[in-house]
Amino acid sequence: MKYFLIGMDEENKTPYNINKNRAIDIRMLSKENLNKLPLWNVLETDMPQEGFFPDIICRPFLLLSGKCVKTAVMYQPDILFKGVKLWDKKSGINATYFLTILDKLDCMSEQTQFNSVGNRVIKLVLDRDKIGSKAVFEIKGFDRKCIVGRMDFVESILRRGAEGITLEEICINE
Repeated sequence: MKYFLIGMDEENKTPYNINKNRAIDIRMLSKENLNKLPLWNVLETDMPQEGFFPDIICRPFLLLSGKCVKTAVMYQPDILFKGVKLWDKKSGINATYFLTILDKLDCMSEQTQFNSVGNRVIKLVLDRDKIGSKAVFEIKGFDRKCIVGRMDFVESILRRGAEGITLEEICINE
């Protein structure tokens, strides 16, 4: 099965300064602490002229649109999430997202290549045995892109019309 790095398309004019009202303490974002957050949260953001709300927002934390989180839960029912309303106070524009906590897997293969300093991945290779049956997850110690999706998950979000994302196939060692 193929896997893909899924990220935000930086070419789009997307919301920025997300969580400028500091409604969510980023340090508290873990499976253990997610239940301490309210069921729904209003996060102030700034929206550029002719702005666009992508289906996946990677920074400052993972936000998935309704169609993406529903699809993720179909493949992994144990995914934890809380509702978030992004709101541009100036224009009144808002959108609903889900702050999502995915498993962080230590799944980089020994074949992964790093730069000479050792702080940047040049070629990412994942170890299939360490991934197991996970359809969507984050890679522990790797933050260049947002999340990793198995091909069937990626096909499902694309069939549902996911917009504003990038896909990059990842090498898998057998």
